[in-house]
Amino acid sequence: MPIGYEQNPTLLDFLTVVANAPADQRQHFTDLTGFPFDPDGVAIGNFTVPGPKWVIRLHDGFPLAVGGFVPQRPGVFRDFFISTEEAFTKENYLAVTRICRRIMDSVLASGAHRLECFVPASRIANRPELEKWYRLLGYNKEALHHGYCANGADGLCYARVKH
Repeated sequence: MPIGYEQNPTLLDFLTVVANAPADQRQHFTDLTGFPFDPDGVAIGNFTVPGPKWVIRLHDGFPLAVGGFVPQRPGVFRDFFISTEEAFTKENYLAVTRICRRIMDSVLASGAHRLECFVPASRIANRPELEKWYRLLGYNKEALHHGYCANGADGLCYARVKH
């Protein structure tokens, strides 16, 4: 089924996607923040953060993913991305990847000079295909941050910079 995206997702979009987030994304949140994954809290928290946000949805209206970029300092944004399992099925993977890349391009064209992504190192170890996906998005692995996560585990930083 064809996929599209739009800015300014609704709270219902966030609630729907977060309620259907896969286990590894739930653990990602807990590892980074130190808080248990509470779907309502995660949905509302990400819906209300400053910065541009998008929803990727099937043309029947079902939201596959929500995400955005939170300002860190002038020109620097940190990403967040929450998806359903359906976002990365064989039928949807390529379209979702292209949309994410297009969104990143638009943020860089709108004044950002750096986009960054932090992920628990254990998530990459358990799902090495994520590193390939980050490369397809244009992210470069920058550093291993020892003890970065709230639970004391290591984290990885990926970034894409405007040239």
